[in-house]
Amino acid sequence: MTLFFFNHHHHHYYYLRVQLKLNTRFVVLLSLSLSTHSLPIVQGGSFSYLPATFGIIFNAELQAIQDPSDRFETTMRTIQGAVIVAGLIQLFIGYSGCIPILLRYISPVTIAPVIAAIGLGLYGAGFAGVSACWSLGLMQLTTIVVFSQLLKPVKVAGLPIFALFPVILAIAATWIFGAILTSADVWDEGNACRTDANSDILDDSPWFRVPYPGQWGAPIFKTYAVIPMLGGMLASMIESIGDYYGCANLSGAPPPTPGIISRGLGCEGIGVLLAGLIGTANATTSYSENIGALAVTGVGSRAVVQCGAVIMICVSLIAKVGALFATMPNSMTSGIYCALFGLIVAVGLSNLQYVDLNSPRNQFIIGFALFNCLSVAGPGGYFNGLGGENPFGDGDGAAVALAIFTSPMIIAFLSAFVLDNIVPGTAEERGMHIWQQVKGEDVNNDPEYVEVYSLPLFFAKTFKNFSYLEYMALGRMPDPPANGYQPGRADVGELCCPCFHPGLAHDDDDNDAEANASEANA
Repeated sequence: MTLFFFNHHHHHYYYLRVQLKLNTRFVVLLSLSLSTHSLPIVQGGSFSYLPATFGIIFNAELQAIQDPSDRFETTMRTIQGAVIVAGLIQLFIGYSGCIPILLRYISPVTIAPVIAAIGLGLYGAGFAGVSACWSLGLMQLTTIVVFSQLLKPVKVAGLPIFALFPVILAIAATWIFGAILTSADVWDEGNACRTDANSDILDDSPWFRVPYPGQWGAPIFKTYAVIPMLGGMLASMIESIGDYYGCANLSGAPPPTPGIISRGLGCEGIGVLLAGLIGTANATTSYSENIGALAVTGVGSRAVVQCGAVIMICVSLIAKVGALFATMPNSMTSGIYCALFGLIVAVGLSNLQYVDLNSPRNQFIIGFALFNCLSVAGPGGYFNGLGGENPFGDGDGAAVALAIFTSPMIIAFLSAFVLDNIVPGTAEERGMHIWQQVKGEDVNNDPEYVEVYSLPLFFAKTFKNFSYLEYMALGRMPDPPANGYQPGRADVGELCCPCFHPGLAHDDDDNDAEANASEANA
């Protein structure tokens, strides 16, 4: 994000880039440690918020600030304010039990174009950056394609490393290639291809740095910033709902009920709030890519993800690591964008597998939403070609209207949502039967639901597993547990604090009794 405020060779640009990387990594891992108490789902920086973030960056009021440092800090504080509001609203939506009501009106016909619009709205950040250094940019793009698609079946020492780490290996290969050519002085000093252009930042950065709230200053709350960020929040929540179902299916867990989904989205709201307070220029959400990794590795253990989060939180405090990645040439970053941003579009369109694509109704709604979100608000759309002029006039209301009509994601949502709910169509035709498959279960007395979805440690008894969230789906409060609220199983809480898991002793006694009975029969 700092590239919009400073020249790429400006030393302060790279220092701020390190700070943002460390802030983001720290908040992401905190969110991850909070969100894995039910499913092994990974949190990360969300693409859903990027269009809103870019809209804030290029706002005429902020672009009018001449000093790059002042413009950066003011913009960061404005983004912080918008993310904080989004986090608070998502937290409220999650823990108030509104999700089951919303799911009655939002179908995959709405979800697909909204998520696809996120990726389509970012295409301007791709190949234009590759042109800064064709050698590294094209190699980065090519290696990701080759490693992730062509070499996926190849195993090294029995491990499918190209299936597990295609992007990491591609970055390493391209970076090493660039370092070799830089050492051979193939490129002149100051060339954008050189990997040592900012190597001094490793020496200047501290070894350790702890992110803290308010490091950019007090948050600024502007309506033109908050409204688009709420659109990103909505798209992020919709995407997370699909991720929960996919993660539960691949990990062998029972499907989450609407109340459990509400609880998960509320927990994600806490992560978004933390991102806004600390200042990451983005927010967190469930990673759809994590679902694919889960399918490849077969590792569905929450304890593994939780232990990884704790380890990486410690690593994120080492500033030298962030400084190392900040020295990556920008053309490599753009090459990564070209390879991966298309996945956002694909993830969105994958929701169409649940709808009837032979239906003229669905074809019209999806096509209308996708075309007009770009025609109205895309990089080459009507409002983008106005050159910063606001056709709605002056004032906060005009700024809010401009923010809405310059966000492809919001236009896609409004178009698809309105048409999907006013044009007649059956539940199966719209894909609504997917949401209706998951009914309210007896989550407090079903052993499988208790083991997987019960809160860890003493939180289960203290908060009663937020059982009130099931009320909106069941129409009544769920039955209380016969044996009291028991914590979940097979997570770090059980491994580190077995005293909160009295069921373990009973399990051991049962196992011993079965063993003794087997010996007696023998």
